[in-house]
Amino acid sequence: MRILCSAVILAVGMSSVACGSKSDTAQTPPAQTTPPAQAGGAAAPAGRQGGAAPAPAPAPAAAQITVAEHATTMKTIAQSIQGANKALKGADTATAATSVDTLATSFARIETFYTQRKKPDAVKLAQTARQGAQDAAAALKAGDAMKAQMALGTTQGTCTQCHTLYRQGDGKTTPYAFNAASGITAP
Repeated sequence: MRILCSAVILAVGMSSVACGSKSDTAQTPPAQTTPPAQAGGAAAPAGRQGGAAPAPAPAPAAAQITVAEHATTMKTIAQSIQGANKALKGADTATAATSVDTLATSFARIETFYTQRKKPDAVKLAQTARQGAQDAAAALKAGDAMKAQMALGTTQGTCTQCHTLYRQGDGKTTPYAFNAASGITAP
């Protein structure tokens, strides 16, 4: 009996080793990343086989950013760039770090604004400006104020490019506004 039990155990062990070397790609169902209750569909009843999984719910769209919110964000950007440059000149890296973090967040918002209006050139400029702010933040964390200043220069350069394409007015004698060529109007 012992020999028979040993033979069965050995046979089962050998079959699991042999099966373990086979590819299981076609046999393993894909992992479900969103539980059915969260996907917006009802879960299949227990014991039901072969039913199609409910389609996942679409990702919620970002809230529409208005022209007024864009203007407010641009003012925040201007203040943050001035604050970061002043702080870096005074060797106050903590204040500079706070300002460049605000810049990165603000440029992400500007990127969303232009994405919503299907302006790929402005989206690219906003992404470049955001990356410059993120690079400045990384440089400050590493203790490299000079590299942070250079990254801020990249950010400011993209501001100039975008303003040339999309803005009119000088902010002093005439208020800033989107130029007619931009195709962006206040609602």
